[in-house]
Amino acid sequence: MAKVKGITKLNKALAVAFGEFGIDKFVMNGDWAYYPEDNKITYSLIDNKIEDIWFNEFVKKRFGYKVKNTFMITVLHEIGHKMTLDDIYESDTVYEFCEAEKERISKDMENAKSDKESKKLEFQYFALPDEIIATKWAVDYIKEHEEELEEIWQNIQNALVEFYAKNID
Repeated sequence: MAKVKGITKLNKALAVAFGEFGIDKFVMNGDWAYYPEDNKITYSLIDNKIEDIWFNEFVKKRFGYKVKNTFMITVLHEIGHKMTLDDIYESDTVYEFCEAEKERISKDMENAKSDKESKKLEFQYFALPDEIIATKWAVDYIKEHEEELEEIWQNIQNALVEFYAKNID
């Protein structure tokens, strides 16, 4: 297996870019998630075109915001989970509902027979209370910090270009 070069530098660039939010680490593992127990965000550089399109469509329909940068809104959505954690955890009922629904949706996704069915399930997932509040936080943050985020994106892009350059033969 080929060794991935420059990942530490890319993770550090993300940690610096979003340091104000106090995330302890960023780890590229092919999946997007916030882990409160480790205070870390895992992320992916692999495009999932259909899910990205559906997420962006959901954001437009629900919040009236046209996504300009899927990577940025997704990382901010994960940060949004951290920033809104107390709102979700203050109610065991809401937390338990979200977890049960995520499990149900995951099982249903395995058996989805069409894109239409998959999209419906994805929209159910996006609309769960913990997901919607994290997305709302991200959209609000983007709207309030557009210029600042452009500069942050430039720095992340530079780290990404360097990362890809080290790993493309």
